[in-house]
Amino acid sequence: MRLVSFSSSRSLGLAGGPLPSQAEPRPFAAQISLARPAFLSAAVIRAIAVLVSGLGLALMLISLRPFAARLTYSSGGENTGDALNQYGFLAAGGICFLALLCLANRRVLASLFSPGFLLLGLVLAFNLMRSPYPDLMMRALLFTLIGMLIAFTVVALPRNQADFRLALGLGAGAALALSYIGLVAFPDLAKHGFDVYEPQHSGLWRGHFSHKNIAGPVMSVIAIFGLYLMRSGQRAFGFVMFAAAALFVANTGSKTTAGLFPVSIMIVMMAPVFASAGVAILTSIAAIASVGIFTLGVLYRPDISLLVSKLTGDETYTGRTTLWEFSLSMIPNKPWLGYGLYNFWQTENVLGLDAPFEAAWDYRYIVHGHNNYLDILLNLGIIGGAVLCWVLFVAPMINYAKARRRPAKRAMADMFFMIIVFASLLSFIETFFLARNDAIWLMHIMAVFGLHLLARFEIDPGPSTRTRRRALGHTSFQRDGAISASRAA
Repeated sequence: MRLVSFSSSRSLGLAGGPLPSQAEPRPFAAQISLARPAFLSAAVIRAIAVLVSGLGLALMLISLRPFAARLTYSSGGENTGDALNQYGFLAAGGICFLALLCLANRRVLASLFSPGFLLLGLVLAFNLMRSPYPDLMMRALLFTLIGMLIAFTVVALPRNQADFRLALGLGAGAALALSYIGLVAFPDLAKHGFDVYEPQHSGLWRGHFSHKNIAGPVMSVIAIFGLYLMRSGQRAFGFVMFAAAALFVANTGSKTTAGLFPVSIMIVMMAPVFASAGVAILTSIAAIASVGIFTLGVLYRPDISLLVSKLTGDETYTGRTTLWEFSLSMIPNKPWLGYGLYNFWQTENVLGLDAPFEAAWDYRYIVHGHNNYLDILLNLGIIGGAVLCWVLFVAPMINYAKARRRPAKRAMADMFFMIIVFASLLSFIETFFLARNDAIWLMHIMAVFGLHLLARFEIDPGPSTRTRRRALGHTSFQRDGAISASRAA
């Protein structure tokens, strides 16, 4: 059988046998010893791709140290990290890098050299050069890039949508099952206990995650995965995943997350209802503006604060307004370039300030400002922040509009865009940008990469669960407009 993946009229794919004629593209796999047809069959190569993708997703969702509680407050400014996770992610990054070299098409890898990603690379390099602690900055940036590499591998390796769904079920299903097993086997670890700083969280579900504020958003993303599986023909498994994840979200006690999650789904589902990606994009922009008004607006308008109090019972968003007010007061000090990546919270820029006795929280020991957009400005300033917002929020909207032009891509594009919309709304109450191996960040950047590829390459839906095809080849991501064929050997 001949297998062509991420191919175009000039691109190179994986081959499971000799070229039948010179008219067909030369197989890229023939140049890679680990993927030579003489050693690995097409079925084995496909299985390896699915396995690496699924395990990569499981690693992003579970980490190497599940059920480890996170301290919201720290007595020191430096986060030394976890050795097991660090070395484990280094090893996983090496495996993913090798897998991409051996199994992914060169045009897919070359597509990462887009203006947006290149500008983001320049912003990160500039912040590394200006960091007062370049060694610590380099380590933090390295693990952030490794996490992004793993996220890209998850969406780049599967040969078609059927394989991607298999990897999705493997990785997300493992994370979902582990959290529910924890509720039964390790309830003291899978639920919040009494915390002197956060006594209101006692009894709330967090599963294998370190905090319910991580569990809620990540389970929302897993529910979106389930919705995609349902729309793609795997109705039973997709429904179980969606229902179990949604139930978990409800029990995390995060009212804002529980509200933003269905709103994100409804916004994106306007695209199939009105047969227009533009409707979903415009509605998402309106929703982002509205959430911005009802979050940051409480700092300036008493009427908005009163309305939020009536709707949620807490106009401070669990004390977040204290952090937002402090962040807004610090941004004008360094508006254009910011304080530097990873160089604001838990550094002398904050730790050296006097204790804020009048504030609801002592922001000197907070790990982040609980607002992605404000933290982007604090860390990168207006210039770097504009580049990052383009990569994480604006470019995905453009890619979504392009991807949805092809019927075979629509369900997958909707799934990725739901994650982007959810992340853009969640960004008003949480911070996760460039956050190393943070599960929310990794799901966000995975969706960014997914839409990036869908906008530039074709992808075969693959065999459905209802129609089984015999030894027929299939195509995967291929350059738009190109002709790629698979033949039985």
